[in-house]
Amino acid sequence: MENVHPLRLRLLLEIERTGSISAAAEACAIAQPSASMHIRTLETATGQRLVTRHGRGSRLTAAGKVVASHADRVLAALDSMRRTLDALDGRNVGELVLAASLTPSLVLLPSLLRAYSDLYPGVAVNLRTCPSEGVAREVARGGADIGIAAEVPTAEPVARREILLDELVGIAPPDQVRSEGGCMTLAELDRHTLLIGGESSSTRMVTERYLGRAGYRPTRVWVFSSYEAIIRAVSDGVGVSFTSHLLVREAVKQGELVAFRLLGVERMLRRIHVFESAVRELTPESAAFMTLLADAPRSGVDWREQPAATA
Repeated sequence: MENVHPLRLRLLLEIERTGSISAAAEACAIAQPSASMHIRTLETATGQRLVTRHGRGSRLTAAGKVVASHADRVLAALDSMRRTLDALDGRNVGELVLAASLTPSLVLLPSLLRAYSDLYPGVAVNLRTCPSEGVAREVARGGADIGIAAEVPTAEPVARREILLDELVGIAPPDQVRSEGGCMTLAELDRHTLLIGGESSSTRMVTERYLGRAGYRPTRVWVFSSYEAIIRAVSDGVGVSFTSHLLVREAVKQGELVAFRLLGVERMLRRIHVFESAVRELTPESAAFMTLLADAPRSGVDWREQPAATA
């Protein structure tokens, strides 16, 4: 299979991740016509149809998923070879590729990466922000060395470790909701449009789980693809939502939002995990990051503020 080029394997993985040939081409820094040609060449080399149109996007066929499941290991092996050869030549190069969901990307990682940069100035960092489900997949498929994301069910071959207990809180525009002692009734919640994220979002999964346990089904729901957009929409009076207290603590302090819990509903707690591959060894760069992560409380990297006690 002489035409099974690493670029073509990476394209296939990006199509699986993004659901779009054009997005995959952009991620691989090539033009879309060139990407389509590479995929056709890969299909000829394998003798299988690997990609099919799906609505306005594209998805992998069963054969495509088989090739993709091997592609990440092939690319990881090639990357390991490159690193080893660079070490033989005495080149002081390195790269750390991270995948993280929104809360870790915005709240947990900046201080860690600042400390990492001070310790390892020669290492380039590539941070990808994606939904929690995608983080586990990126790590399992070799697209990222380390992942940090909230709890999600996954069958991917990854090892996970809890690093933080996070709480989701309700958020609403000031002076537009009725709450008492920082708590809102389910009846009051039902007066407002509930804004939630996409199906692969851990925040949405946890919100729906706790509301379901309370026997509550929202009357009106709007779905957004980004919790950054949701927070902005809430501040503009579009509706209410539930999100990590870490994401909105500054906006709450400044009076741009009000935070609340639900009366009679247990606190919406979730675990934040760090993910690594269960089948690949850590690179020196990622091992150094894991050490820094473990030492964070002792090194002055303070992002582990725990949820406040119930009002």
